[in-house]
Amino acid sequence: MKMDIRKKWPVAALSLIGMASTVSAARNDDKCGATPPATCYPSDCRPCHCLGPENYGVNAPVGPKTCNGDFFINVAGFYWNAHQDGMEYAVRNRVQNPGESPELSSIETLNNLVDARYQTPDYGWDFGFKLGVGYTTTCDGWDIGVLWTWYKGKANDKIEAEPDDNETLVTLWSAFAPVQGSVVYATDITTNWKLELNLIDIELGRQFWTSKYLSLRPHVGLRVAYIKQDWNMSHRGGSWSSRGAVSGPPAIGSQDAFNNEAKINNDFKGVGVRGGLNSEWNFGCGWALYGDMAASIVYGRFDIDHDETNRFAVTPHTKRSVLETEDTFRASRGMLDLALGLQWSTMFCNCSYGFTARLGWEHHLFFDQNQMWRVNRIGDQPVDGVLPVANNNGENVFQQRRGDLDTQGWTLSFKFEF
Repeated sequence: MKMDIRKKWPVAALSLIGMASTVSAARNDDKCGATPPATCYPSDCRPCHCLGPENYGVNAPVGPKTCNGDFFINVAGFYWNAHQDGMEYAVRNRVQNPGESPELSSIETLNNLVDARYQTPDYGWDFGFKLGVGYTTTCDGWDIGVLWTWYKGKANDKIEAEPDDNETLVTLWSAFAPVQGSVVYATDITTNWKLELNLIDIELGRQFWTSKYLSLRPHVGLRVAYIKQDWNMSHRGGSWSSRGAVSGPPAIGSQDAFNNEAKINNDFKGVGVRGGLNSEWNFGCGWALYGDMAASIVYGRFDIDHDETNRFAVTPHTKRSVLETEDTFRASRGMLDLALGLQWSTMFCNCSYGFTARLGWEHHLFFDQNQMWRVNRIGDQPVDGVLPVANNNGENVFQQRRGDLDTQGWTLSFKFEF
């Protein structure tokens, strides 16, 4: 049976109209689509930006602030200080310095610690920076971004203990076995520690309102970490001084004067997961307190190098190796980031652009970053009452003085959204 084609047109037309209405309704319900410009609140100082708690329902997203997707740029400068556990390099012992031509008994007296103090590096303050870019989507206010943190820290020290000072510097990082044996000590120690910190954080987060004055931003992502440490120590005088033969038991063999150098590298490279929570406690007119925290577990590789040499203080100034060690292993390390401060934010050009300035205190903790080994020579004993020129009858004692690395200081940051 044939149907009149003229009767089909009304049915087809109604079907197309229905489909168009359905698509239009779906677009209107699509929360990822473009929305009207943001609403500004210049009179009451309570900007809720695009979608606030008054007109969204539950957990309204803070961004995008311009309602059509925001690109953002983060720029920060900071003034930080770094510390690390396990970096004691000498003991300042209030016992008389044995002098230039000591008897063995006067050196053994240094084993008695009297009003002694451990000497640690004097860590300095240094500048660094952060650079970041990202995008806040219209899909429920999700944001994704990357942030690079760069910092160089240092600690330089020089300590002395002359024979007339009635004090002696007992060294803690030398494996040198002097001809006189017993305790290794110095009259002059110079140390130089350098830290290079590079962190790259990739984050996926969402900032949302929990009330008119409090917003939270949970986030997850990845951290790439490169932490490089170089530590150089120089020992002078004391056990490295020139020694002549001394009569009387036990006799001490002769020794040329040396300048001692110990160089240690402690490097870590890795990547791992990271997550945290940012909070903003708004109290009007763009002002707010912020508190951020994040934790990460980074899996990577440690590379540890430890070299010690003696250089003759007289011609031809040749070097003599005392110690050469290497250690490479893989491990996971925890990291913790905390920040607290004050911020001010605003929108301008009819809510087309956003600007935020922050000033606060940050603290970053890197667990078990000190993996350097201490190697000391002990148990040097005379042979037939005489210590030989090549004193090699003692033994090495190994100790890994593990410790945490931390950085902290003031950070001033700016964020521009467009």
